[in-house]
Amino acid sequence: MKRLVTKICVLILCISIIAGCAAPSATNSSSASPPSTDLASTASTEPEGSSSTEAGGPIRLGLISSLTGEQSLVGEYASNAMELFLEEINGSGGLLGREVEVVVEDDMGSDPGAVNAYNKLAQDDSIVGIVAPYFSTRGLAIAGEVAKAQIPTMQGGSAVAIGELDNDWMFQARSSDGIVAAAVAYYGVDTLHATKLSILYDSDAAGQGQMEAAVGALKDRGIEAVTCDAFNTGEKDFTAQIVRIQQAGAEVILAYALQIEAGLMMKQIRDMGMTIPIVGNTSFPSRIALDLAGEAAEGVYSCVDYVPTSPRPKTKVFAPKYKEKFGIESDFTASVVYDQLLLLAEAIKIAGSTDRTAIRDAVYKIQDFEGTSTVFSFDEKGRGGTGVLLTQVQNGVPVVLDMISAR
Repeated sequence: MKRLVTKICVLILCISIIAGCAAPSATNSSSASPPSTDLASTASTEPEGSSSTEAGGPIRLGLISSLTGEQSLVGEYASNAMELFLEEINGSGGLLGREVEVVVEDDMGSDPGAVNAYNKLAQDDSIVGIVAPYFSTRGLAIAGEVAKAQIPTMQGGSAVAIGELDNDWMFQARSSDGIVAAAVAYYGVDTLHATKLSILYDSDAAGQGQMEAAVGALKDRGIEAVTCDAFNTGEKDFTAQIVRIQQAGAEVILAYALQIEAGLMMKQIRDMGMTIPIVGNTSFPSRIALDLAGEAAEGVYSCVDYVPTSPRPKTKVFAPKYKEKFGIESDFTASVVYDQLLLLAEAIKIAGSTDRTAIRDAVYKIQDFEGTSTVFSFDEKGRGGTGVLLTQVQNGVPVVLDMISAR
């Protein structure tokens, strides 16, 4: 396995060169839909027009997530992570001796919704940092608005393209898809010893980047995928792609999808009688995907940011606390949002100020910061994530097999 990690690190370096995949309080100002129960229960009573730049006033951050629509479960995990963050930070005295508040906007599960949500937050002069949606397409959609607003923004999208935007105000608070896709491909070849592999990927920006990185990884081993099929975000029926995989005689499936599609895909692959290994991206061991797939998820491998069983020190604290407070297992969606909030808080501490430019400059100084999902060290392009976990679902639980570092 150590040889595998070394090979992955070398490939990722090559891909990078080529590319050069007290009580908590919160407010919800979205007028398009009502706030969820959790958000309403933590609503802020701060008078309108108060500013975090005022001495002694609250420090205000923004958060964008999907509170309504098909992806509302994502919003639930994000809201829970925010509540836990606020409880912890305000319970320990806040930031710079001031209370922290989070203003929440609903992106309604779409790219245009994300742009509207970001612009609403950007109009509030008191907000000193924003947590953007973790979907890569939404990160790319808001990039221009981030540059115009000049507000430090933590983006949870993992697409390689996000790290190549040259945007001084947007930071990639995830490990890049280049790391994940390479790890997935190499595991299929080097450990599972497959020579006939199929690639199944989402046609969005993140999926496209992951597919390209996987194709490059296979080429590095002198292998060409026997099938390489795309599907659209939101697709529910993968029969046509699975039939082609069967006909090609694939030995391993490399799969890149969002959570709902990942769950449906696993179930349909097994329902159609295929028992070959599946090696997926970070969505496959998520709680949402596992619940949809049921027993079909058993044995599936993944290269992921986070699972509740991760040996990372912060995860060992975060995961049980989350489960105790909310009665459910944490998910990588919650982990990513929690880490984004922690990173903004860390930047404010380093800056010793709520000045947006000072906070932005401080992000680049964050090095070897232990999060729940990875260790963060921001480079000159604002890319922070440095590694992923290799997992396998065993008895319904994703178990960590290895930790893969890219730097």
